[in-house]
Amino acid sequence: MSSTRTILRRRVPGLGLARAAAAASAAALVVLAGAAPASADDVTWSLAPVGGTPNFVYAVEPGQSVDDVLVVTNPTASPIDLAVYGTDAFTTAEGQLDLLPAAQEPTGLGTWLETSASTVHVEAGSRVEVPFTLRVPDDAAPGDHAGGIVTSLATTSGDGTLTVDRRLALRVHARVAGELTPALAVTGVDVVAHGTLAPRGTVTATVTYTLTNTGNTRLVPTESVRVSGPGGSGARVVTDTLDEVLPGSAVQRTVEVTGVRPLGRATADVRVDGVAVGIGGGGATTGSGSASTWAVPWAIVAIVVLVVAAAAGAPALRDRLRRRRRPDGDPSLGAGPEPEQS
Repeated sequence: MSSTRTILRRRVPGLGLARAAAAASAAALVVLAGAAPASADDVTWSLAPVGGTPNFVYAVEPGQSVDDVLVVTNPTASPIDLAVYGTDAFTTAEGQLDLLPAAQEPTGLGTWLETSASTVHVEAGSRVEVPFTLRVPDDAAPGDHAGGIVTSLATTSGDGTLTVDRRLALRVHARVAGELTPALAVTGVDVVAHGTLAPRGTVTATVTYTLTNTGNTRLVPTESVRVSGPGGSGARVVTDTLDEVLPGSAVQRTVEVTGVRPLGRATADVRVDGVAVGIGGGGATTGSGSASTWAVPWAIVAIVVLVVAAAAGAPALRDRLRRRRRPDGDPSLGAGPEPEQS
């Protein structure tokens, strides 16, 4: 049985992820470490680019090679031996940055990374420089490509049947020269209005949709979710700035909009504005979508039904009361007894 923990050191605001997987299952843990060395659980070494920059970021041409250095620091009292390799990065469905599992072969930027050695030995209280090369293919597509330089420490615990692979990584971004086409798509919009029994109460609408970065640039999206009644009445708007979404990645969004008036029909309008980030920016783009559902004021409907039912039943009730006041079969009301026969 094996377990994997990956920590992607967040050197810039809004970026970073730790990942843990035990056996066949996985659980994600966000690590918000700053530029200073930090540890998570018993991952005690730290990583940094040799030049002191936050991460590895390059503007490159197809066919170009770039040499750089990763610095590994071991502040503990014991030496460590680490595996070193490159892999691909992606944005998870939850909107967090992640790296491929250790057992999965990269197909993108991870294949462009060549480290000077597959392992590194770091003495206690010392640091080691690990040179690596980014080799851009001749046919590399224009735009942003993302990956990571990973360091890994495998240990066994218990009776030796459990192997734990702790991984610490730094991001690598490469922008290949060529036309930049920022684009995103909002699809699968759905809205559900949750009812209320309060006659004048508001309801909560749950809006779900899929946000996909369909362009070739890294995007930071800002979403605006608007829920309104017929003709735009009673509109409620929720806005939020999301974490960066990498090209080709899709994020599943769920947004709760409170204070919606149940006016019979509710329409959800989703708009997402994406701003390209990275070397030189890259422009902006917008995606949108909408959906509708019934938002019924059930308490008012129930009251109306009761009033209508009472009004409809009133004549029948009056007829029954009249029949109770007269003898059976006698069409007259208030008739006295028949006179006696002489």
